[in-house]
Amino acid sequence: MFESLSIATDTSGAGAVEAWSRAESAACARKVAVMAAMFDEASAAEGSEERDLWCTDTWDFVAAHIGAVLRITTGAASNQLLVAVALHERFPKVAAVFAEGLITYQLVRTVVQRGALVVDPDALHALDAMLAAALSAREPMSVATLEKTIDGFVAQVDPQAVIRTETRARGRSVEIGDEDGSGMATVFATLFAHDAKAFDARVDALARTVCPADPRTLDQRRSDAMGALSHGADRLACLCGTEDCPAAHNPPSTGVVVYVIASADTLDERPPAPPAPPPPPAPAPDGSDGFEGSDDTPTDDSDSTDDAATANQAAAAQESADTPATPAPADERTALDGEPPAMFGKPLRELTLTEALTPTPGRLATIRPAAMMGGQFLPGAIACRATLGATITPIVHPGQAPPEPRYRPSKKLADFVRCRDLTCRFPGCRVAATHCDVDHSIPWPCGPTAASNLKCLCRRHHLLKTFWAGESGWRDQQLDDGTIVWTAPDDRTHTTTPGSRLLFPELSEPTRSVEASGVPGRPASGLTMPRRTTTRAQDRASRIQRERELNQAADDAQTYTAPAGAPPRSA
Repeated sequence: MFESLSIATDTSGAGAVEAWSRAESAACARKVAVMAAMFDEASAAEGSEERDLWCTDTWDFVAAHIGAVLRITTGAASNQLLVAVALHERFPKVAAVFAEGLITYQLVRTVVQRGALVVDPDALHALDAMLAAALSAREPMSVATLEKTIDGFVAQVDPQAVIRTETRARGRSVEIGDEDGSGMATVFATLFAHDAKAFDARVDALARTVCPADPRTLDQRRSDAMGALSHGADRLACLCGTEDCPAAHNPPSTGVVVYVIASADTLDERPPAPPAPPPPPAPAPDGSDGFEGSDDTPTDDSDSTDDAATANQAAAAQESADTPATPAPADERTALDGEPPAMFGKPLRELTLTEALTPTPGRLATIRPAAMMGGQFLPGAIACRATLGATITPIVHPGQAPPEPRYRPSKKLADFVRCRDLTCRFPGCRVAATHCDVDHSIPWPCGPTAASNLKCLCRRHHLLKTFWAGESGWRDQQLDDGTIVWTAPDDRTHTTTPGSRLLFPELSEPTRSVEASGVPGRPASGLTMPRRTTTRAQDRASRIQRERELNQAADDAQTYTAPAGAPPRSA
């Protein structure tokens, strides 16, 4: 399938772009083919039928291996594996076009998704041939155009397999935008109109529970009100700073918990900025230097010196006015609220290009940043804001403390491990440590309950490590600083470091070395893998059948039924 491709290396310009684009697609086709082959090999292994009913089945095993190699999450790897297997099992002719580099991975994924409901072998074969012919024409085709083309072909071979467009109501959802390192996130929501009206009124009412001296604008208070609403609070904490403010009390704590890891320096009160030096005394009205009891008699030279000093002071004052001042650390918390300061200290037409392109130096940059559990970056000023009404728990580095004499670690030790790791420690996984198990690298009781032998693993990868162990499974070795060296089933190694190492290197300081007290036995001894009631393939077939039934019901609802006494409808 892959022998027919040859790329000319002597082309340039647009020809080179086309040639290397085709090479990129062909290389991606090879990667996809290898993924499908990995799954076929794992499915043919002894005992695979039994493992298909495991909670962490053969599919999860292969997806985890792909995710570790590509450094992507298991969910993303599972999606790519789904495309790979469906492409080679259901659309072999489209796969051949892909192997020649004539189409991109994005178009291949669209083919798999839009043709997922076709189950009849003859209809699927016909659809594969029609799509391969259309895609081989090398005509420019966007994803939207391809979707319409596929839907047209599907309607010809199997009308009940067309992916129906959801109505606006069925598509309602709430989505949280990706973190961008600013400490802010964007929320996209589609609600029923009456719920949206009630939400607007509720947010506005919460935004007005502070006193008039609060420094935030109404829009900022409405944004903070959404956070208060998320925590179940019935009011905002006023930020006016006055002691007798009736609204200044923090809202009560609720059952919603958000973990933020910050250094003690971030949360400590910063000292106020040192006072500016007093200005030089102004000359006296009588022409003297302004000091009483002076025996010096001014001369012409001293007069010229005073004039020069006054001119230098004026020039320095003008330069200071032109240069944006760096806010003091104590002011960074208040810089989050109110109207933004002036961007420039003089009219734009008087600025040089360098001045216009240079941002205000040091703004919100002197407070040490924090991180949310999961590894999301949080600027220090926003971390300080998060302490309003929060419970602060100190994290203690265990140092060279001896192991704890039990299987389950104490809360103090578990908190340290979660704050050190931040996420699941399997390669590519980004599940927050709060949703992970604290796992012994050397199984208990041969391995001690100590920081150098504990790490965070999400339940999926914990089961993978426990029940897919041995020569054909995953093996791990933990170092004293929290580094994990994973050995994959193909004996390739993957190293992961604690998620806190970048922002909080003090948490990755080596802890006491561990020594195994014996040879660990079979990892899954005495344990049972949680089991599914149906296999993954059966679940997928059931979902396809339900979707086809919904399509059939929609078609039946559109069938014309003549009312009593009405003339028959003409063809």
